[in-house]
Formats: sequence, structure tokens, C-alpha cells
Amino acid sequence: MEQLLNGRFEYEVPKLTLSDAQINLTTNEGENVRGELHVAAEDNRRIKGMTMSSNRRVLLAKEKFSGTTVCIPYGLDVKGLSAGDTVDGVITINSNLGEYQVPVHAVITDDGIQTSRGAIDSLEAFIKLAESDYREAFRLYTSESFLKVLQGENPSYESLYRGMSQNPVTYQHMEEFLIGTGKKEPVTLRLEKTEQTWDHLDTTVKDCLNLYKSTWGYTHMEVEVTGDFLEVEKKVITNEDFIGSVYGLEYLIRKEKLGNGRKYGQIRIKTVYGTYVYEVKASGNVSYELSNRMYEKKGQAALAGLYEKYLLGEIGQDEWKEDSLKELERLRNLGCYYPKQQLMEAYIYEQTGDLANAKSVLWPLRELKFTQEQMEEEAWYLAMAVKASVATPDQEMTAQTRIENLYRMNPGSYSILRVLMDTSEEYRHAPGRQMYMLEELFDLGCRSPFLYLAAYEKLEKEAGYLKKLSPFMVQVLHYAARHGRLNEELTMRIGHLSEYVKNFQPVIYRLLVKCYEAYPDNDMVDHICKYIMKGQPTKNEYFRWYQLAVEADIRITRLYEYYIETMPQGFQSVLPQVIRMYFVYNNTLSSRKRASVYANVIRNKGVDRTTYQNYRKAMEAFAQEALMEGKISEDYATIYQECIGEIATPALGEALAKVMFSYRVYCDDPKIRSVIVCHGELKEEQSYPCTDGAAYIQLYTPDARILFEDEKRRRYATTVDYNLQKLMDEESYLEPCVTLDVTTPGFLLAVCQNDGKKPITLETLGCYQHIVQMPEFQESYRHTICRKILKYYAAHAGDDTLDTYLKKMDLMTFASVDKVLLCEILIQKGMYTMALEIISRYGYEGISAESLMKLTSYLILDYDFVEQEELVYLAQHVFEQGLYNEVILLYLSDNLLGSVEQMALLWERMRGFQLDTYALEEEILLLSMFGRVYLRQGAAMLEQYMAQKGKESVALAYSSFWAYGYFLGKKETDPYIFRCLEQCCERKLEVDRICHLALLKYYASLDTYTEKQEKLADQILEECTENSLRFAFYRKFPARLTKPYQMDDKQFVEVQYPAGARVTIHYRLIRDNDTGESFKSEPMKNMYQGIFVKEFLLFYGETLEYYLTVELPDDTRQTDKKLLTMEESLQEGNTKYQLINQMLAGQKLGRSEQTEKAMEQYLQREHFARKMFPVLHA
Repeated sequence: MEQLLNGRFEYEVPKLTLSDAQINLTTNEGENVRGELHVAAEDNRRIKGMTMSSNRRVLLAKEKFSGTTVCIPYGLDVKGLSAGDTVDGVITINSNLGEYQVPVHAVITDDGIQTSRGAIDSLEAFIKLAESDYREAFRLYTSESFLKVLQGENPSYESLYRGMSQNPVTYQHMEEFLIGTGKKEPVTLRLEKTEQTWDHLDTTVKDCLNLYKSTWGYTHMEVEVTGDFLEVEKKVITNEDFIGSVYGLEYLIRKEKLGNGRKYGQIRIKTVYGTYVYEVKASGNVSYELSNRMYEKKGQAALAGLYEKYLLGEIGQDEWKEDSLKELERLRNLGCYYPKQQLMEAYIYEQTGDLANAKSVLWPLRELKFTQEQMEEEAWYLAMAVKASVATPDQEMTAQTRIENLYRMNPGSYSILRVLMDTSEEYRHAPGRQMYMLEELFDLGCRSPFLYLAAYEKLEKEAGYLKKLSPFMVQVLHYAARHGRLNEELTMRIGHLSEYVKNFQPVIYRLLVKCYEAYPDNDMVDHICKYIMKGQPTKNEYFRWYQLAVEADIRITRLYEYYIETMPQGFQSVLPQVIRMYFVYNNTLSSRKRASVYANVIRNKGVDRTTYQNYRKAMEAFAQEALMEGKISEDYATIYQECIGEIATPALGEALAKVMFSYRVYCDDPKIRSVIVCHGELKEEQSYPCTDGAAYIQLYTPDARILFEDEKRRRYATTVDYNLQKLMDEESYLEPCVTLDVTTPGFLLAVCQNDGKKPITLETLGCYQHIVQMPEFQESYRHTICRKILKYYAAHAGDDTLDTYLKKMDLMTFASVDKVLLCEILIQKGMYTMALEIISRYGYEGISAESLMKLTSYLILDYDFVEQEELVYLAQHVFEQGLYNEVILLYLSDNLLGSVEQMALLWERMRGFQLDTYALEEEILLLSMFGRVYLRQGAAMLEQYMAQKGKESVALAYSSFWAYGYFLGKKETDPYIFRCLEQCCERKLEVDRICHLALLKYYASLDTYTEKQEKLADQILEECTENSLRFAFYRKFPARLTKPYQMDDKQFVEVQYPAGARVTIHYRLIRDNDTGESFKSEPMKNMYQGIFVKEFLLFYGETLEYYLTVELPDDTRQTDKKLLTMEESLQEGNTKYQLINQMLAGQKLGRSEQTEKAMEQYLQREHFARKMFPVLHA
């Protein structure tokens, strides 16, 4: 304004150079953006001004600036915005070189997850990635961004993923996850073959076993080898080792380790799903001798087996003889007929009464010299040779002594002992001595079945030999029992002797069981029960004996307790009367077994109502106690369901909430150690021990995932079979627990589960609000609950009872979920301060303009029109939406600083409400002049301003501002501006020359003038002439005004360029199409701030051809050629110039009369001029 008033206003100024004409931003959700906008003048002059943002999210670090090069830092606040949202605003720069607007457009995106295969935005895309690059898929699987892949998928997949992404995360976990989603089949293996035989190898052999996998995916195999002659190439195989679906496992058979005979080995390929066995049989070049030895061993074993069956009576003598002789004949044919076989053949003949054949077989052995290794054969031979009269005299005399010596040399041989007992008079008739020697032989390590059989035969004859259950006797009796040879007397003796055994021995227990199976009676049950009580009497397998004892009314200390302790889980039968009565008064059972008793009573209350009534009080007390301890099983569940009626205290409700959702999981996979339950809504998974194949878990929602974990912490989803049994019906307990305000996370989850079947009610509203505040829940689920709560509030906005809930809410948590719905509710409820707090943090995008207008109006009044930045932005936003009232308009008029156009629009709206606009008008007028903005409403605004006694300096400056715009900028100007200029001239105010020029140019456009206007035009023309200012528009004035200034005969070439330019005109006259004259050059006069003028005098028939050379500071250019001719109007009139043109026109057109007439008038004027103005001579 000072420049305008002082006449130093520079209309033509350099433009601002902006580093960005438009700011386009892209950012991810939750990531704010910072940037810089650099501003400078084209000529590097000093600039100053102000910056303004039209959007609260576009933040500017500087409100004012000054300098040659200015940096304006800006930021974008995206809090509260989601992917897909956009932000649009304008940064307005109002400077001394003009007002500039930089549009800002920001897009909030979610780039998704980028991989080498492109963006992964769905589970299907992830599976394709895994199929092509399992390693890269695993890196994505273990990243924090993987949950984005599951958005929009089945909710249970998230639960499954959380369970399968717990450390340590392995490829196997990802494989199980993919299988668990049902999108992929598990990898199964198939061996090309299951066995291979290699015989007579003379060198090391290398072979290959082909493995085939069924589909793509991860598999990990550990290769184990049994047999030292086998070696494998790799001990660990993974899917990466396969070529397509095939992997060749190479293995070696080491010749040097085969040794003698055939070797058996296995290659075991273990996966998490099972073990695959490949059997290998191999042998080297076996010698004939070794082969015979093998055949001999097999033959001897066959003969021994036949003899045992014969002695046990399983086969008759004839069958034994026939089969044995056949086996001996086979051995003879194989070349395996040695002295041992000969002796066996002789023994068969002897036992069957064929002495002749026995002698014939023995005879060849008379001269045989038995070796040290053949002591058994020698003893056997001497006994049979003497008996068959085949022995030599020396042999016969020394036979018994030799046999005794052989036994002393080999006391561990049953064969020699047997011969000794049969031949020695000392032992033959002393069965007690024989039994002692047999036991002594057992102690030396002999375990021959013939030893046991010989001992038992003596026990059968004399049970008195069984005096204690020694290891030898136990083995003998086991042998007898195994073959069904025990008699009743011995079983009774065994039972009796068991009571004298101090410590429990499983082998004796098994013997007692066999005794009972052979001769079942109550005495044996009594013996068995007493015996197992010496060990671990609470093993489940012993229940059958306790049950038999109770049924037989056997009285044993602690029998009833052990009956209950070993009773199977979920025992359904009615407990015996004695058990039921005993535990009414004597209850020393563990809690678990008491639960078994009580549960059995409850299950059978229809059969035995009396016992149920007797137990009722104790069961109720027990139920309360066990519930508070959190115990659960099928039995506990039965008791709780029966005995927990009214839930009187919150503590009881909390305890019940921890068990009412119990299930029993049964899994018979022996490798499983834990059962993992994953609820997608909860942050932490729940782990339960798996004992004896069973685990008791809590399931709160139908889509919870059950996983299994082995001892190596590997997890399985769908590849482990299991069954699930629900233990309690929780429906009857839900409402009482809700009333008691139970806050157990699992309970709250069950009440509020997001399946759409359970809408919020006033009664359950508290449960939903608890979830929002509890860190145990996933943030995403808390957001879901927040949204449900907000929808409930919105649907029940008229219910004033909800106001208390609203005031207690954690508003910011809810706002982060759905700020729009929350703010709408708060505004509707009149909670304006809360609404503003949310808007200040998360923005007002999406909230209806009507609600925002209501909020804004209230807050302005509440703040008593005091400026508050967030409120100014809010009012501005509402105004831009076309909604406003007097309060908003007045507030904006006092506090808004925006673009000139925006403030002018505000002025118009205020005028519509007939509000006081004086201060706003002055501010807009000053801003528009500073920023060189020519407002469409400027004149009207100035007129209104002056009508309210506006400042004369402002009006004078603004009129001057428009004068520049009109005269130099050719802007369409309101007549009121010229009235102001007229007033300035009439009042002789000191104004800039531009005001006179603009007014003069305006007058030139008028068709008629008032007397004042004509007088003022004449004054300005005179002033301009005095200052040598001549412009082309002068010719538009009537001749009466321009005649004194000799304008009639002038033609103007007038152009406008930057004031600092130098313009040269190049011209030549063309007469009668004669172009022979060369161009002349003259500089054009800069009449006023870049308006260049050159005057020419042209006669009829002359044409001026010209072009311009324009020299600018950084450029020189030449214009196209143009033609200038005399205007037709210049042939009319009676000036000397006009008469000459008439004569020239008449001559050229052949109009002699016209020419003569013009010539006559010209001469008359010359004559009168000489007479009137004679020339004075000095």
C-alpha cells in the first residue's frame, strides 16, 4: 500500500519460482510425510510474504517469510487415515510478487508385500509363491507383515498362523500351516521298493534307492542305518534335494564288513509323519564250511524244538521219531551229520525201543577221540554206549568217573548234568539233591527249557520242593504256566508263598496272574491284591483285582481306596454298595478319585437315589472347593454341572468361567507332548500338557485352532488325528457370570464372540467394554468390538442411560477404530468437547457436514469466539462444504487467514447475512494489494468499505492498484473505481500518474461525457502532453479535445513489453507498391512502464511496413512484419492534411471533380493563412 500511495508501485514484477507447482504425495498408513517447498524470485530479488494451508493435515513450519531464497518446510499428518484415503489441500503463498497456490494431493496407500513374484495380497498368491520359491515364502511367513496376507480370509487362518508362527519357527511349521488351511495336500513319500538282496558279493557295491514325493512342499527326512556294512550318501534329505518329485538315495554295501554269512540291515527314512523302512540283505563269498555250520545250527534247533514238544506231550512218540529222523536225514544230505547228530539219532532209537538201530548208530563212535569242545557229546555217548553194551571194556569201567569229571569241568552244561543224574546212583534216587543241582545250574546262567521242564516234573511229584519263590522257581513255574502245566496245588502254594515276598516283583505278579487264570478263586484274588499292594498299588491295570476282591467281599486294608484310585476315568457302572457306604464316612481319597466317586454317584442317581442323597452335601462342598482350585476332568465337570447352581460371589463366577468351556482332547499319537489352543482374538496361545494321550483344554469360540506339539517343539495342525469331547454345558452359567461382572478373558470372548449370533444388549455391554480395555486381546479384535459397541450406541442414541458408559469410555481407542461413528454419537449426545478432542487427533474426514456445523457452532460460542487453531480449521471446512450460520461466519471473519479469493467468498456470505464486514473488507483489500490479486468483488467491497467510513488511504491505494490493472493489465474494471479516481482528481489529491492515465483511458472508451468529465479529460490530456505522454487511445477522443494536440494526422504504432526492454522499430514507406525503399531503424519511446509508442504521418496511398526488435535482459527477439495504412476517417474534414489526402485519393481514383474541389479549398486556406498571419521579416 505504501508503494501505491508513494507512486513507487511496480506493476510488472518477476514471477515466483516454485520448486513444486503441485505437490503429490504417497505414503503408507500411519507414516507422516515431511517435505520442503522452495520459493524465490526469477530475478533473485528479496521477497517476503505469508503462507497458509487450507487443510489441517497440511502443516506449514513458517507462517511468514522473507529472503532471496525461501525454504518452506511442510508436513502431512495422516493420523486417523486408512489406506485408500486421500488428502487434498492448497498451500497459499501471498507474497509481494503475487499470490500463488500450490495444490497438495496425498494418497494413503498400502503397497502390500513385495516379493520377487510381485505383490502378495492374498493367501492364494502366497501359496503360489511358496510353490515356486519356498525359501522366499518362508521369509515372508516369518515377517511381521504376513498377517496382511490373511486379511479377508477365513478368520480361523489367523488363529492357525499365530499358533504356527511361535518360535522356533521352522519350515515344517509353515508346511503345517498351509496344510491346515486346506489349500495344500501334505507331502507323502513312496519308496521305489522296500527290500533288496545282494548275495556272493566280491566287491563293494553302490546302489540307489529312489524316493518319490506326492506333491510340492517342505519335507525333512532323517536317514538312519542299521548294519555296519551299510553306508548312505546323506543323513538328512529335504525337499530341495528332489529333482521334480524324485530323489535318488545312494548307499554303499561294504564288502569288507560283510564277514561270514548273510548280513541284515535297514535304511530307515524318518519324517514327522512316519518312518519308511528299506531292508537290505547281503552276503560275501561264503565258504562251504560256514554254510554247513549255519545249516547245522538250524537243524539242531529244530530237533530241540521237536524234543521239547515231545516231553511236553504236545506230540506223540511216533511223530517225534518220524519228524526228528527226517530232520537228521536232511542234515546228513547237507553234509552236516556230525557226532552230535549221530548221538541224537541213537537217542531217538533208544527212547523208542529200537535198540538194534541204536547200537548200529553208536558203534562207529567207539573209537572216536572226543575233543575239548565235545564234552557234552562224550558224556552223552558214554551213557548210551554203556546202556546199549556198545562201549569198550575200558570205556565201560571208567564211564561213570569220566562223566563226573566232565561235569566238574563244565558245570554249566545241562546235558552233562542230565547224563550224570541218570547214571549216578548218588543222584538217581535223590530227587531233592537233583532239584538243588538244577537250581545251582540256573544260578550259573543256564536258561535251557529242558532245565525248567526237568525241575517242574519234580515239583509235580513233590510240591514240597517249592518252599520259596526264588528266581529259579519263578522261572520254572512261569515255564510251566506258559505251557499249561500248573496244577492247583502248586498255584495255591504260589499264592501262599507270595505273601512272604517282601518286595514287589513284576515277574511274580505275572506268575500270580497266570495262576488265577489257570485256577480262578477268591483266595488267589486275595493273594494278588496283597501282593500288588507291596509295589505301586495305584496303577490302573490293578483295578480288575480290586474289583474282584470287592465283589468277593474280601477284607483287605485300603482295598476300597485302591479300588477308587485305580478305577477307570468315567467309570459308568454303579459302585458296589460297600464302596458307596464306606466313603460316606471314610474319605481319604485324593481329590481326583473323590471326583470319580462323586461323578459315579451322580451318573447313577436314578438307580441309587439314597446314596445320591447321602453324598449330596459332601458333593456340593467338594464342588465349591475343587472349582476354586480350577480342577477339571470329565468327573469334575459332571460334579460342577450337578452341584453348582446359584453363583453367589464374583470369585466363584471367575473360577467357573475358567472351567465351563472345557473340552477333553484325546490323541493316541505317542510323540505328542502338548496341545496348543490358538484363539485369533487372544494375544497369547494356551498350552496344555498331554498325559496318557489326553489333555483338558479351553475352547471359547468355534473357530479356535487346536495344534499339537511334540518333544522337539514341532507343531502339527491337521496331520494328527484326535477326538474332542465337550465336558460342560455353559449356557446356564453365562447370564449369572455376566451379572457378576466376570472379567476372565476367555469368558468375555465366549460372550462377545464375533459370529453375528449374539448382538450386544444392555446387559452384555459391560463385557464388550472390558474387552476394549484388556491387553490380553488382539488389537484387531478390540477394534472389532469397538465397532460393535459404537453401532450399538448409534442404534440406541436416544437411550440416556448410555451417557454414563460414554463418559467412561477410552475415547481414543474407539476413535482409532471408527472416529466417524463415534463423533456422530458424541455430537448427537451434545458431548462437543470430547468430539473436538477426537477430531483434533484423528481429523474430521467422513463426518457429516451437518454434524460438524452443529459442533462448530457450539464450540465457537463455548470458547467465546476466542481463536483456537483446530476450531478455525473446522469452521473453515464446514464453510467450504457450503454450511454456515452467523456464528461460523463471524468467527471466520475474525480468525481466518486464507487465500484472497476464499476470504472474498466469506465476505459475500457475510453480506448475505447483513453482518458487519468492515474489518474483513479492510483485511481483504490490503491482502489483495499485497498479493497483487484483482478481485472480481473488489470494487463492491471497496464501495461497502467506504460506505462504513473506511480509511481514505486504503481507498486511494486500492483505486491506484486497480488503475495499474486497468491501464497496464487491461483488466476489466468496475466503474466505481473510476468514480473514486474522479473524486481524487476533483479533490486535487496527490495521486500517482497511473490514476490519471487510467481515468483518461476510461474516458476514451465513453460515448458521452459529463461536463466534469470533459473538463477533467482536457486537463489530463494537457498534463500528459506537457510530459510528452502520447498514446494511441487519444485518437478515440472527440476532435474538440485532441485538436490542440495535433492528433488528426498521426498514426500510432503502440506495443507493450516489460518496462526494462529496449524496442527498436524498423520501417519503410511503400508507395504504389514500390518496395524499393530500405528499412529505417529508430528506437521506440517507452511512454510509461513498458508501453512503447511511435507516431507516423501517412498520406493517402502510403503504407508503412515495419517490424520490431525487442531486447530483453535475457533474450532478443524480432517480431513479424506488419503493415500500417492511413485510416479512412482521415480523408474527411477540412484540415490541410485531410485536404491533401482528398486530392491524392481523387487523383488516384480518377475523380477530377473531387480533386479540384479539395485543391480549391486547400488554396483558399493557404490564402487566408497568409493574409491573417503575415510573415514578419527582421
